[in-house]
Amino acid sequence: MVGTLLMLGCLLVGQQEASVADDLSGQVRRLVGQLDAPRLAQRDAAEAQLIDLGPSILPLLPSSKASLSAEARQRLGRLRRKLEQRLAAAAVEASHVTLNSGRMKLSKVLEAISRQTGNRVIDYRRRFGQEQSDPELTVDFDKTPFWKAIERILEQTDMNVYPYGPDRAVYLVGRHHGGMRFGGKADQAGPFLFLPSEMIAQRRLNVADGGSLQLTMLILWEPRAAPVGLTQKLKEIEAVDEAGNPLEVVVRLGELEVPVGPSANSVRLSIPFALPPRDVRKIARLSGTLDALVPGPVKTFRFDRLARAREVKQRMAGVTVTLGQVRKLDEIWEVGLRVRFDQPGDALASHRGWIFANETYMEGPDGKRLNNEGYETKMQTENEIGLAYFFDLGQSPDKYTFVYKTPVRIFTARFKYELKDLELP
Repeated sequence: MVGTLLMLGCLLVGQQEASVADDLSGQVRRLVGQLDAPRLAQRDAAEAQLIDLGPSILPLLPSSKASLSAEARQRLGRLRRKLEQRLAAAAVEASHVTLNSGRMKLSKVLEAISRQTGNRVIDYRRRFGQEQSDPELTVDFDKTPFWKAIERILEQTDMNVYPYGPDRAVYLVGRHHGGMRFGGKADQAGPFLFLPSEMIAQRRLNVADGGSLQLTMLILWEPRAAPVGLTQKLKEIEAVDEAGNPLEVVVRLGELEVPVGPSANSVRLSIPFALPPRDVRKIARLSGTLDALVPGPVKTFRFDRLARAREVKQRMAGVTVTLGQVRKLDEIWEVGLRVRFDQPGDALASHRGWIFANETYMEGPDGKRLNNEGYETKMQTENEIGLAYFFDLGQSPDKYTFVYKTPVRIFTARFKYELKDLELP
C-alpha cells in the first residue's frame, strides 16, 4: 500500500511539473503575441511582463528570424538582452546559505549546504584513512556567502579545504593532512575565494636589481561556477608596504593567463615583485581584478532515431547543437557533432579544454548510460567546434538516445579582490 501511494505521489508531482511548464510556455506565447498589439500601452505591458518572468523563459522565446513585425522583433531583442544580463549576474554571484537550526551534525550541515547552493561539499577524510567523526556544530547562517559558511565550519572542526579533489566539489580533510585554512587572510569576490598561500624572496648578491619577491595565491571557486578561463592583467595589480610605499610589479605590461583544467577546483596565480628594501616587513595591501570566463546554465540535448539522423539541429538559448551523422566504422560507431555558440567570446580558444569535458553519452532503452570510447576534433573556429565521438553500440544505434550536455552561454565577468597584512619571509 505504501509503495502504491508513493508511486501515485510521484506521478502527481510529475504531472504538476509538466502542467507548470505548459502554463509558462502558453503564457510566453500569449505575451509575445501582444508585442504586436494595436495599442502602445498593451505592447509595453507585454514586454514588461515577459521581463518579469525572468531568464527561465529565454528558451521559450521565438528566434530572431520569426515572422514578426519590426517592432516586435526589436522588443524581443531588447528583452532578450535584459534577461541575458540577469542570467549573467546570477552566474557570477556568490551562493548564500541559510540554516538556523542551532545545533546540527557536520554531515547534515554539509548536506544542507550542498542542497541549497548546488555546490557539492564532501567529507574526504576517509579517502586518506582519517577518522570520519561527525561532531555537532553551532549553525547560525542567515544568507551567509558560501565561502564564509565553509570558513565557519572549519573554525569549529579539525578540518581544512583540500583543493585538489578529482571532481568538481569542495573537499574537506583533516587538518594534519594538509589542505588550506583561511586564517582571516582570504578575500571573497562573487563565487571566487582568493587565498594567499606562499611567498618566496630571493636576494641576488651580484646583480644590480637586488632580487625578487613572488607571491602565490590559491584561487578557489564554487563548483557550480567553475570557470573555463582566468586572466590577471599585470597593470591592474597594486600593492603597498606598511608605510604606504608602492611595491613594484616586475612587468607591468601583458597579463597572466591561468589555465583551468576540466575538473579543477582551484588554480595558483603567482605575482612577481621586485624585492623591497630589508626594512619592509609586509605587504600591507594588495589589490587586483581577475577576468573570468564563467559558464552559464547547463542544458541537455537529446537525439534519437540515430541511424537516419542527418544534420539534425537543436537550439537552446545561445547555443545550437547539430547531430551530423551516425555511421559505423568497422566495429565502432562514429557520432558527428557540431556545437555553435552565439556569443562565445574567447571561450572556444584552442588552448581551452573545457568543451571536451562536457558530458556525452548514449542512453539505452533501460535508461542505462553508455560512455563514449573517445573523441576527435574535426574543426574549430571562434564560435563553433566539430567533434566525432566513438561508441561501441553493436549492430544498430537505433535503440539508443544520444545525450549531450553543455553550458548554453559563457559569461565574461570581472572580480575585484584585496588581500591585507601579508608578512614577508
